[in-house]
Amino acid sequence: MAARRRATRRWPSSWHRAHRPTRPAARGTRPPGCCGRFPRCGTRGSSPERLCPAQDALVTAQAVAVRAAAAEGPLVLLGRSAGGWVAHAVAERLESEGAAPAAVVLVDTYPPGHGDRGQALSAMTSDMLRRAAEFASAGPDRLTAMAGYFELFSGWKPAPLACPTLYIRARDTPPGAEPAPDWSLPHAEVTVDGDHFTMLEEHARTTALAIHRWLGAGPV
Repeated sequence: MAARRRATRRWPSSWHRAHRPTRPAARGTRPPGCCGRFPRCGTRGSSPERLCPAQDALVTAQAVAVRAAAAEGPLVLLGRSAGGWVAHAVAERLESEGAAPAAVVLVDTYPPGHGDRGQALSAMTSDMLRRAAEFASAGPDRLTAMAGYFELFSGWKPAPLACPTLYIRARDTPPGAEPAPDWSLPHAEVTVDGDHFTMLEEHARTTALAIHRWLGAGPV
């Protein structure tokens, strides 16, 4: 999510919504930009959407969307789970373009290479689809999109950022999953109530307050 500070209190409903079928994009096709409140490639709307063909295309689209949506005031990028990879990658791009964000917030983001396979993924995926089914009918499209994004970030390693980073860690762990390993790059860390999912459900208020306190203490 990219937002000015005053907007970070609003947690997007799209985090809790199942999505429609997806299809891979042909190479060379420009994908729609997306992150948090922005449209997300491969998971938007009632008709099939194309997945981004490459990581660079995704980051470029996101960076353009972020700059257009937050032309004034301090910019904060927030990503939940693997969305933290996108937020971090977009921050790298913006810094290279001289438009650095004021801060990056990672919400229980597993480092690349840890949260994308094995038992932890199986448990998290089952819980994610169960939650999605509570809001709308869940189909294989969500797994298709998720697998596509994992492929885009295969082998990716986040680079150090000049802007400060906050890591929000869930106090609890979903059954069958493992706690997120330490984020290796410089960051501040706050642990909040809930697990990987409930920290943005019944515990969303305390999570939001933790972020606002940190932002108010200096970064923004």
